[in-house]
Amino acid sequence: MKRVVFLAFSILLLLMSTGLAAPKEMTLRVTEPGESTEWILGTANTIKWSFRGELGQNVTIRLQRAGWVNARMTLSEAAPLGAGKSGSFKWDIPADLPPGGKYTITVTAENGIGDMSGEFTFVAGKTPVTRILLTDPPKGGERWSVGTPVTIRWKFTGSPGQTVKLALIKKEEGSVTEISSSVPIGVDEKGLYEWKVPALKPGNDYYIGIASNSNAFYQDMGTAPVVITATR
Repeated sequence: MKRVVFLAFSILLLLMSTGLAAPKEMTLRVTEPGESTEWILGTANTIKWSFRGELGQNVTIRLQRAGWVNARMTLSEAAPLGAGKSGSFKWDIPADLPPGGKYTITVTAENGIGDMSGEFTFVAGKTPVTRILLTDPPKGGERWSVGTPVTIRWKFTGSPGQTVKLALIKKEEGSVTEISSSVPIGVDEKGLYEWKVPALKPGNDYYIGIASNSNAFYQDMGTAPVVITATR
């Protein structure tokens, strides 16, 4: 132990004697938005961060939203890092993003150092909302038997895409069982898909998921699990 301490001290003395400073700490932290932030869709807001050290000239800024399909959008690939240990980026939030929570912003410097904001919320503005929502049924709570036909229904507003994908998700296992990879979204803001339950393992923790094939921000998942039972 004494040898290690002596070696570290010797290196520090060598750096000082040669005029070389010890490496500076490099950090970056997103300061806005935060977990209590609510931004109105269709308005301009400012993403802010603080930093230390030589991180480069620019940063990449991305928007994410957690879900059964992870959604991601690049807001800027080369925003200026900033000066005086802080930086900012003015962002015109698209009016057609779905309202709700679980959104995060990631800011990453050229050397790979970055940070992710806390989860924040988008609030609907004056513009009509664009989104996809499962309807009841099958929001969850149903009992489906292997081999029986079932109907999955949803509603949508705006233009979330021409087709959707459907799946059963087991949250604890993190597994996804495809129901269909491409189904027409529907007409008159309503859609449905008729499906025969395949030979799945019986369980009470299957969740229904729906997502746009053109933009993963438009998605929904059942609020309660569907129970899959053995063949009648």
